[in-house]
Amino acid sequence: MELEFRHLRVVLALVDTGSLTGAAAQLGITQPAVSESLRRAERVAGGALFQRGAHGATPTPLGELVAAHARNVLDSLARLKATGSALRLSCTPCTLQPHLVVLAAEALGTAVEVRAAPARAAPVELVADGRAHAVLATDFRGHEHPELPGVRRTPVADEPLFVAVAEDGPAAGRGEVALAELAGLAESADLTWAVTPAGDHRRAYLLDVLTRAGIRAKVRTVDFGTAYGLVELGRVVLPVMPGTRPRAGIALRALAGTPLVVRTSLFWRADGPLRPVDVRRLRDRLADAQHALVERTPLYREWLTDHPDWRTTPSA
Repeated sequence: MELEFRHLRVVLALVDTGSLTGAAAQLGITQPAVSESLRRAERVAGGALFQRGAHGATPTPLGELVAAHARNVLDSLARLKATGSALRLSCTPCTLQPHLVVLAAEALGTAVEVRAAPARAAPVELVADGRAHAVLATDFRGHEHPELPGVRRTPVADEPLFVAVAEDGPAAGRGEVALAELAGLAESADLTWAVTPAGDHRRAYLLDVLTRAGIRAKVRTVDFGTAYGLVELGRVVLPVMPGTRPRAGIALRALAGTPLVVRTSLFWRADGPLRPVDVRRLRDRLADAQHALVERTPLYREWLTDHPDWRTTPSA
């Protein structure tokens, strides 16, 4: 009787989650399948690997030893699978998209293949079904990407969203502007809100924030090229990254209270070729690049100085 890789994965999932239910959810299998794999592992190991109680499953000394060996074996297997082929990364439209190829290759020390995420596929699904080893994607509070078994998230950056308005319009000016004030100006000037089709639930998120603030507003989706033209014409208010470069005829304003926040995260498979140390290294490179890219504009640097409590890079 021999142990198979699936039995080792069950042992590690039990160590990570502390319960049969949690291990089953992480691996995407049934609880009876977890129990059977554990019994098989214990028969081969020659003793109990976990003590089960009211608070879950705790590894025995033998279980800790088997888990350590299992982690080494599975790590080696993952690296072996990656040998001779590039790591597959994917990216949704975001500030770091053009930099991911260089940063990932430098951080991971191996060949990297980066592709744009399909518009109709959730980023976490690409990781869950093996189409990508990791995905860099953005989402919003209350509109996060779903949690899937085996897929982990490592935050890279949190940024407030500013708004782009016409330079000669009623919403232009200096300092922060409240959503309610902006909504009043928009209503009197026949402005509407706009978002670009980034595939990241931005429209639903903006509507949600406006509704919670008691603001009834129309939100239209326009392509990237058209969006700034409409802003300059004074027809739309467009949420943008705070590091957006200045454009002729367009002014950027910060929002009081930071009601709009976008999070950039790295999603990766726990049992894939990327080890936690690889993810941390890549995440640090991406966070540094985000700082350099977004904080290059004087407006955002001034805003950060006035908001010292703001943490652009969240805890991993």
